[in-house]
Amino acid sequence: MKIRPSLIESAAIAGFFVLGLMLRTWHLDREAVEHFDEGIYASVLWHDGAFNAPYPARDFYAPPMLSTAMEFFSVLPGLSLFAPFLPAIVSGLLSILALWWLARAWFGRPAGIFIAAVVALSDFHVIYSRMAMTDVPCLLWIIASVYLGTLAVQKQSFLIAAMSGFVCGLAWWTKYTGWLPLAIVSSGTVLWWLWVGRKQITAVRTLLLLATIGGTAILTFSPWWWHLQAQGGYAAVSANHASYIGNTSMWLQNLTAQLTFQFWLDGMFGAVSLGLGMAAAGIYRWLAAECSTWNTLAAKADRPDSVGPAAYAVNVSSGLPYSHATDHSWIPLSLLLRFLMAAAALTVIALRIWTPLMLICISLGGFGGMFLWPVLNRLWQRSVAGDTSPTSDGSLPLCEADLQSAASIDPTLGLCTTLTWFVGLLLVTPLYHPYSRLFFPLLAAVWLAAAGGVGWWLESNVSVARRMVATGSRPPSQTWGQRLVSIMLTAAVLSSFVGFDEAQNFGILDPSQVFRSSLWQNRSSITFAAAELADDCVLAARGKLQVGAAPVVPIGETITPEAVLKAVSVPVERASLSEDERRRERLVVYVYGEPALCFQLAAAGIVAVPVSHLNLSDPDGSEPDVPTFLVIGPNAKRTPGFWEEWMQRVDAFESVTNVDYYPSEVTLLDLFSVKWRNLHDEVTLQTFELHRVR
Repeated sequence: MKIRPSLIESAAIAGFFVLGLMLRTWHLDREAVEHFDEGIYASVLWHDGAFNAPYPARDFYAPPMLSTAMEFFSVLPGLSLFAPFLPAIVSGLLSILALWWLARAWFGRPAGIFIAAVVALSDFHVIYSRMAMTDVPCLLWIIASVYLGTLAVQKQSFLIAAMSGFVCGLAWWTKYTGWLPLAIVSSGTVLWWLWVGRKQITAVRTLLLLATIGGTAILTFSPWWWHLQAQGGYAAVSANHASYIGNTSMWLQNLTAQLTFQFWLDGMFGAVSLGLGMAAAGIYRWLAAECSTWNTLAAKADRPDSVGPAAYAVNVSSGLPYSHATDHSWIPLSLLLRFLMAAAALTVIALRIWTPLMLICISLGGFGGMFLWPVLNRLWQRSVAGDTSPTSDGSLPLCEADLQSAASIDPTLGLCTTLTWFVGLLLVTPLYHPYSRLFFPLLAAVWLAAAGGVGWWLESNVSVARRMVATGSRPPSQTWGQRLVSIMLTAAVLSSFVGFDEAQNFGILDPSQVFRSSLWQNRSSITFAAAELADDCVLAARGKLQVGAAPVVPIGETITPEAVLKAVSVPVERASLSEDERRRERLVVYVYGEPALCFQLAAAGIVAVPVSHLNLSDPDGSEPDVPTFLVIGPNAKRTPGFWEEWMQRVDAFESVTNVDYYPSEVTLLDLFSVKWRNLHDEVTLQTFELHRVR
């Protein structure tokens, strides 16, 4: 009994989904709200209830979709502890399925299988899927909206177009860049229409479909747009975001920084995903092609030996009818071995040159291959028509399993959308301040292009093999260019097994030596630091301060990421107050520029008040009615104008104590460049300063 190709696809997607679930939920107890933006979004879990007002300027950071989801999870029994992270975790898991479905629709089932593996095991995606951030949830809505948009164009359906616009509106409610599907679908559709689409749909109908998507998205977002009028309107939000846009002279530098973040957060799982995805996709396509059969002459009974390539060649040349009723499979085992060898090579090379760079190379190859030899488009056309006839003279016919492997949406539309998506964001993303998370929309285009490239490569190999087997011919000899590429690939694979000195590219270590990415890095150091600060505030208010210490690397030991992780895994034992004791003490703690610390202090039982200025003393110079404290940290010290104001008002504060903590790698990358981070391991230790307001 032969294995059905659909069973391979279902098993692969289920397996990759389970792996993605494990990576995103393992050691979830190590997660904590510590990033600046996490503190903003998670403030809804404490600030609104205490003061009946939104966190200061929260509306300028993001619309309330993510915060609302956090509130929802916080009221579910047993989930309140993980409420800040569950929206991104759920979105990350659904993104595996969403990108599988999108790549499957655009480039065929093998492409969908490949991208499911890449997304499920992507170190970068996993890390952000475990954080209380908007990027992964917004990416999910973007993917869904783009899929529905291209489906609407394909089917010329205004209902589906409205659905695409509504989902785009949800992305907009999640992040202010959620309007991206409008640009992606519009640019891709216009390019497709100019190329081939004008033969299928009129320009007026195309514009009406795009207008439906845009109008529905704006209508969906309009309630929040109306709410922003009290904050200065959407123009104020745009102006705030515009402050992060640099000039074009910074484009190359910012792109280099973005790629460096990708390399720095790369890991073993990402490299393995390429091999697993290629192997699963290759096995699926081989089995689907293996369902094809030898063709025999109608007079087979009189010529029992006329079975196989030679018989089919005679049949074609004679013009006689042929039959599909045989059990002989045609596809050679050597083709499956080629697919599996390619899978192994992808993983090995990715370990040498980083997974993101490997994906970009596959993407560029996919763009070129799909344009020069549109085998995916040809297979899609045949699946629409149900045509299983030979694709060329002397070639074997297709079978039903071949047609089922095809895309469900015009691959040319998928190619055009992916191309404009990739090129547009490649030009625009580096103009913005290089925060690593901003690479997600561009990364999705890279994933899709790579999936299309893999699908195209598998299908082209099957197409060539089908003709070679039917004619009994041998593969043509390689050209000098093909030999050169083969030699280079072989050298890259062999070099992966050899040790290398430290790489100077981008100022980071060679990935063959070390992976900085830590999917389950302990981020709870800020929780311990907040508890210590809370105790110190209470004790200082009572005049009984007992200075403690946050977990630190032992004296004499080099500060390395491994030492930091070891230090924060076991908090230092110290006398601490209960949460009830802290809540009973009358005091106020102002926190400058550290919203995540506000969240942690509130969880520790302290009344924490976020401020953006240092004018905290009473106008008449008298002592505050209750003990009042100020906490500043690394974000405050990097706020423009902070040090100038601090020098003016330093006499109004009395230093109490300092508390050290260890931010995670993702948080540090927003504070320091990768090159600086690599050369200065001491930055893994950051400090909160506690001052009393006089």
